[in-house]
Amino acid sequence: MTKLLLLLCCISVSIAVTAADTQTVTSHSGNCTVSVPANWTVESLIGAAHSPDKKTSIVVSSPTHGLSTLAEVEQTAPTVYTNDKITKKSSSEFEMEGKSISGKPNVYRAIPAGSKVCIAEITYEGDSSAEAKAIVETMKAK
Repeated sequence: MTKLLLLLCCISVSIAVTAADTQTVTSHSGNCTVSVPANWTVESLIGAAHSPDKKTSIVVSSPTHGLSTLAEVEQTAPTVYTNDKITKKSSSEFEMEGKSISGKPNVYRAIPAGSKVCIAEITYEGDSSAEAKAIVETMKAK
């Protein structure tokens, strides 16, 4: 019983520390969120954030017209991001990696959000692909 209580206590502390180490970026429309490290600067009005050194940045959005389904994103995104390769494609998520329009490495992710979609693109410099993937995978629809 003591071991179980100790385990539950450790899990609770871990969750509290993890929550304190992040902050939320919300899309302009308010229906999509992404968690970023606590030391990032969040620009709430536009649904964006960037790292302290400004080498990594993310934008989260939910288009109000044009792209309203995951299928539309799957069809359109590869024609816009021609230097990206599709890395995940299912009924619940779509993800690409490569180089953004600006030429920086990126991870682009979309998920369904009711009658809309949530889209996040994170760009980075250097070898931060694992961190970038981890951040975009926190995206949730409200």
